[in-house]
Amino acid sequence: MISHQAGPSITYPDRISAESDAEQLHNACKGISTDEETITKILGHRSQYQRHQIREAFQRRYRKDLVHVLCGATKGDYHSLIKTLFRGKLQILAYDLYKGIKKPEIINEIICCCNNKEIEKLKIAYEEVLREEDPKKASQRTLETDIIKETKPPYEQLLVALLKANRDEDSPELVDEAIRTRNTSRLVNRIQVDKDVEELYYAGEKRAGKGDADTFIRILTKRSQYHVKEIMDVYYSRYDHTLVDAVKNKFSEPFRTGLNTMIMALKDLRLLLVCQLYDSMYGLGTREDTLIRIVCLRCEVDMNTLKSMYREYFGKPLIEAVREDTSGDFRKLLLALMGE
Repeated sequence: MISHQAGPSITYPDRISAESDAEQLHNACKGISTDEETITKILGHRSQYQRHQIREAFQRRYRKDLVHVLCGATKGDYHSLIKTLFRGKLQILAYDLYKGIKKPEIINEIICCCNNKEIEKLKIAYEEVLREEDPKKASQRTLETDIIKETKPPYEQLLVALLKANRDEDSPELVDEAIRTRNTSRLVNRIQVDKDVEELYYAGEKRAGKGDADTFIRILTKRSQYHVKEIMDVYYSRYDHTLVDAVKNKFSEPFRTGLNTMIMALKDLRLLLVCQLYDSMYGLGTREDTLIRIVCLRCEVDMNTLKSMYREYFGKPLIEAVREDTSGDFRKLLLALMGE
């Protein structure tokens, strides 16, 4: 078995028999009752590529789509989690956006956390979802038109600016050098940073009444990741509180959280994901869509790292929080993906 102490959380065999797994899943779904234990044992310990192999083997042998069979045999959050496990990264984001296009919290967690390349791929994936879910109107809709329809300025303007994917990008070579030397001088124009900080201050805290959203959008959706990080550091050192606090004080929802989500994603995406996991289980009820999305997207990437950060910031194991907030086969499959 492949196991990781840091990084990915899911464990899976080096090699599998896709045909054997397909047969076991077929048997688990036939008859009066579903064998959820077998489904969880297999899907909770296979990589995305291995699940794809199993799906192909199932199609060859039974002339049926494994996902349709599994979804027909399961229900509720367990059903949703299984369906998501067979989607690629951009498919997961696009489907969640399609379902949650009226919910700012979903929009923020997806659009405000994507880089330029991810935005471009997301727009294509969203159009594929439209063709599948709304074929009659798909040719008249895009992610941008749906966002414009469902949101209002200045929140709409923020999202449309992000969908343009015009953020300045740092070259990988310079980023590697900055990480190695712990020196960002070649990545950041200090003079421009000072100008941006001053402009943001006068458009926000120094301005009477509400802040000038246009200025915040123009600067913060265009500057590179390292440039925005430097803006945050300089802003704090100069005015003795954070840019995030300034946004909270001068703008209202949903623009406020959208802008701050974007800022925090640029500052530390992993920490933002940890906070989103916490929020998904905080208070009454659970936001299963967020929990499913993050676990499925990060279990093969850095879920163990997120687990460590969660405990550090919230004083409680993430596994324990998930165990307390979920139940049944949904809980069992989530925990398997998270390395339990």
